[in-house]
Amino acid sequence: MRMQFIAFLGQRCRVAGSIPPAPEDPFVTMSSNNMCKDARIIFEAAYKSVQPLNLISEQIKVNGDILEIQGKRFRISKNVHIIGFGKAVLGMAATLETKLKENIVSGILSVPEGIQSALQTELQNFLEAKSCIQIYEGASKNIPDDNSLVAASKITDLVSTLNESDLLIVLISGGGSALLPAPKPPLTLKDKQKVIQLLASRGAEIEELNAVRKRLSMLKGGKLAILAKPAEVISLVLSDIIGDPLGMIASGPTVQNTDNPSLAMSIIEKYKLHNQLPESVIQILTDTFVENQNESFSRVTNFIIGNNKTALNAAAKIAEDLDYDSFILTNKLTGIASNTGRNLILLITAALQNKFELFNDIYEQLDLHSHLKDTLFNYLNNFQNQNKKLCLLLGGETTVTVYGSGVGGRNQELALAAALELHKNKPDNNITLLSAGTDGIDGPTCAAGAIATISEIEEAKSKGLDPSAFLNNNDSYTFFSQLNEQWLVKTGHTGTNVMDVIIILIC
Repeated sequence: MRMQFIAFLGQRCRVAGSIPPAPEDPFVTMSSNNMCKDARIIFEAAYKSVQPLNLISEQIKVNGDILEIQGKRFRISKNVHIIGFGKAVLGMAATLETKLKENIVSGILSVPEGIQSALQTELQNFLEAKSCIQIYEGASKNIPDDNSLVAASKITDLVSTLNESDLLIVLISGGGSALLPAPKPPLTLKDKQKVIQLLASRGAEIEELNAVRKRLSMLKGGKLAILAKPAEVISLVLSDIIGDPLGMIASGPTVQNTDNPSLAMSIIEKYKLHNQLPESVIQILTDTFVENQNESFSRVTNFIIGNNKTALNAAAKIAEDLDYDSFILTNKLTGIASNTGRNLILLITAALQNKFELFNDIYEQLDLHSHLKDTLFNYLNNFQNQNKKLCLLLGGETTVTVYGSGVGGRNQELALAAALELHKNKPDNNITLLSAGTDGIDGPTCAAGAIATISEIEEAKSKGLDPSAFLNNNDSYTFFSQLNEQWLVKTGHTGTNVMDVIIILIC
């Protein structure tokens, strides 16, 4: 009988299609090869569960003139306007269009440059031929540009004309902030970019960057919702940030800004940037009067329709179907990618070898769910005698410290570090780790991520490659590309983004 250790919050996902199977590798045992296939199946279930078609189909219902979202009802009658900004909003809008049909009277989407051609094989991501929703592409390389500025201006024009009988649906997903630039006059886009780039170069936290962005913007920090008054506003949010903070996702254009008016300027002073910024920036940030901060948001409703937890729950359900016992260890994983890859393998091998102190130290470093610690250790410590299969699941987003000049991404770097640690420890059990981004793109590469087993290091050495040198040069994609295709995970653009998923299978 299979054991289930957690309550799953998501619905069973609809799995259609598949990641193309990789050719078999002579260095991979039959058991390891099967585990690689299982890991791919589990990852596919994870990212498909958070694709717009599935999320909106499951959570949004239309019955006559009633629109129901997560149990809350809204009246519709050819009064719906749709705007959106982010990597996933094209699919969100297309699915909504099939549900709302003639009730939609206008719409504007600001989407990443090139995404329409990248998703051309995914028919559910395209609007109807006679759609009234306009699409603008911009923000090349996720940086605000003149094209996204035009899109934001068009959105502003649409929203500012709405009246009390209108319903505005705002679609928000990862990348939304760069696709909605609206600098507060007299600032230019370059002025605003300079501020953010200087803060980022000094190591400012994302919360600090967003606090400044909101003060310098005409739309962020709840100002889009205020501009839409007196219309009713619904925002559907696909979260790509740990903890799902609505005020941070795309800098919270539909979320009331409760920041202290002096916060943004105090951040500038903290990083000693006062003398490096245009006078117009300083003037805006030192103005302690924040317009409309006390405005009512009673006609604004924000819904999180998908997040990393949704993907992990779907992954766990499929893993159970494949006869794995499942633990979701965290959906808030952070840290340096290579360190995290090594630590995950050390965590598992420490438990398998009954080294509780080492296991405990690493568990604390990784900041995993505390209530699972003893259960997981005891399970792994007795694993040899149980004839079971185990699936560990983690979600979040790590970072890469760049030392070299190679090509790679955080997920491929994590997997390479994990593979090296597996080769170093040589555990008795078969262990397979898959780390991949749910958006299908890991760094400036065509891969979503990679798979780690002990076998790939043996394969690399047989070809005269030095895996450690590739890792030190941040060249993980080049490393995996020189091996059998078994190791890279390639999905193409998935049309969604809820950060990364890590799958560890143990047999």
